[in-house]
Amino acid sequence: MRILILLCRSLLQIAFFRGLFAYLDPGSGSLIVQILIAIIVGIAATFRLWKARLLSLFGIKGETEDDADGDDTENHDVNQE
Repeated sequence: MRILILLCRSLLQIAFFRGLFAYLDPGSGSLIVQILIAIIVGIAATFRLWKARLLSLFGIKGETEDDADGDDTENHDVNQE
């Protein structure tokens, strides 16, 4: 709880501080972009994991890797005479 209060206080100070003059070089911008991409990918992976667990909890079969391919030729008889 103390960390949450500290985080909120820090964000409010940054948001309302008007005299902030900082230099962002290309390395800083690249780091910010990498952090944003990592957050988006992490949220997507977590959502996918929770979705699979929730579906398995209710006994609903999700799409497996074999179904996702869309290639049903393995299940059909190819030798026709």
